[in-house]
Amino acid sequence: MNRLLKSFRYALDGLAHALVTQRNMRIHFAAAFVVVTLCTLIPVTPPEIVAAFFSITLVIVMELVNTAVEHVTDLLTAEWRPQAKVAKDVAAAAVFVSAVNALTVAYLIFYNKLDPIHWRRPETLLRPPFMGIILLGLLCLLVAVGAYAVAKVRRGRQG
Repeated sequence: MNRLLKSFRYALDGLAHALVTQRNMRIHFAAAFVVVTLCTLIPVTPPEIVAAFFSITLVIVMELVNTAVEHVTDLLTAEWRPQAKVAKDVAAAAVFVSAVNALTVAYLIFYNKLDPIHWRRPETLLRPPFMGIILLGLLCLLVAVGAYAVAKVRRGRQG
């Protein structure tokens, strides 16, 4: 059990490192916070929530992979090499493609729902209450990870 807890801590350390050191990761977390907040305020269907969660997760995972590729590449070579550039560029492209996907999903989910006329229809206000609980849980998770990252920086821990 101790190993399992350590593996979770290592994962949180990696996430916190990316959140603290990578500006784009902070942007992705802020965007995720906005999307999840909108999902709690605007009536969305369960398939739309799933699409939003998958998009958010994909962008964050791709940013983590990009950060790992950049660090490993820098570890392997200090000088400029075309292969290192390709590795970094391809990893950055993966983040870009996932972010474009997330923007497309957000547009498809929210475009019509942000129309003020849409809010006047009473049926748009009805939705299962459990979705709000799930979304609130995700908001809490995002805040907790951010707090973990801030606490880690304040403690001055490295790695």
